Amino acid sequence: MEEHTPVSAPQALEDLEVCYRDFIEKLKKSKASSVGEVMGNFFRAQGNPRVSYAVEEFDAAMTERLTTLTAVLETCPAEEACRLAAQALELMLFYPVPTDHTVAFSLSAFEGRAMALLPFLPPDKQREIASRYARRTTPRQMLPNQKKLWKALSQF
Repeated sequence: MEEHTPVSAPQALEDLEVCYRDFIEKLKKSKASSVGEVMGNFFRAQGNPRVSYAVEEFDAAMTERLTTLTAVLETCPAEEACRLAAQALELMLFYPVPTDHTVAFSLSAFEGRAMALLPFLPPDKQREIASRYARRTTPRQMLPNQKKLWKALSQF
């Protein structure tokens, strides 16, 4: 049986940041290296298998780290939980937009996971984030997960 050592809230946030950095690096390295590979990926129903693997791996890792972060935030004083949740949202929603479309699309596909952090934010902070989020990606251009998050942020 594995023993889990308790993690501090800053450490849980750092673990989430490392997870994102690793994901972006894997996506950058997953580019096809030859014309034959490009054509093979084009005709393959799932596209580039390295991208698919990186996304699946990130999904599991990010889910675990986000679950840990939210569990730790529940034990923090409200002010600290709000500050750390806002930092996590900054990472998950307001990252520099990558020039690589695969990286950009993959990151945007996971933005909806930020919903788990909303209970730690007061309504005024949620409104502020909703406004910034809508300026970054207009609601008309949002993916369904992004629009759902934006509506949740905008409800106050």
